[in-house]
Amino acid sequence: MRMELWLLAGAITMVGCVNGRAQDAPDDRVLNFVVIPDAHTRTGSLVYLPQIVERINALTIQPDFVMSLGDNVSGGEDHEVQADAERYEAAVGELKAPHYYVIGNHECIPIEVYKLLTWEGLLSAWDMQERWYSFDVHGFHICVLDGWISLAAAAFADDFGREQEWLTQDLAQTDRPTVVFIHQALGFQQEDCQQWIDSDNRKFWPAGNFFETIFERYADQIVGVFEGHKHKSLYKTQGGVTYHQMGASHAHDGQFAQVFIDPETGEYFVQAHPRVDEQNYQHDIQQTYGEKAVADRLMP
Repeated sequence: MRMELWLLAGAITMVGCVNGRAQDAPDDRVLNFVVIPDAHTRTGSLVYLPQIVERINALTIQPDFVMSLGDNVSGGEDHEVQADAERYEAAVGELKAPHYYVIGNHECIPIEVYKLLTWEGLLSAWDMQERWYSFDVHGFHICVLDGWISLAAAAFADDFGREQEWLTQDLAQTDRPTVVFIHQALGFQQEDCQQWIDSDNRKFWPAGNFFETIFERYADQIVGVFEGHKHKSLYKTQGGVTYHQMGASHAHDGQFAQVFIDPETGEYFVQAHPRVDEQNYQHDIQQTYGEKAVADRLMP
């Protein structure tokens, strides 16, 4: 995790450090963050990212942090991926709020398959120490994971083993309400969206995978799992855990979502930006849903 963002998070939460973990005083404030899912910036084009940054900076309620939810770059075989990552970092550097990254498959593939850059190069460009990490804001614990489906393959057993061990320890060491960010469509299967059925979109983590199993174990603690990858906006509760699929930011003039979560009740409100009156086109457009009263608590 980048040092300056740790310092910013510390300033927000008045943290001390106990046993190497950030700790803060009890806090009943609503958590408020923005997600930028699947921006898919690519060589020579930041797509909608600059205007997304500008619109986030203009929000009436400024977020506690902004999370780029993976597939931040397109990472094609003919792309300048390292340069794309650096351009992305420069763009989000204009945000007023602290910014964090999730690793998506379009970050993993150009490293592991195309060999266009290294993990060291990418993590350095984005000031990340690891592909998975956590931090605390207000009274919440924020857990960021790498859910690349290929981690289940034997070739990546060591990496996946490290992440599983880390996540097991991380969730066990906190009793805070926890928000999870991961790129892949955990909690969902092909039958959950008609367009996934119609397009034969069947590449999902199998039901009962490690992530879903451990999330269910901590269902009383986890107040939401936010993810992208499938470019849809829908949500479902499974095993006591609510999974939120977020609409892709490279579509519909640069859509993103602002999310509000109550620390006491776990109630949430997801506000789509831009606000649209169109039909959801099989969930392609980011939807607004949840309990608006949660967001109203932060209105000036």
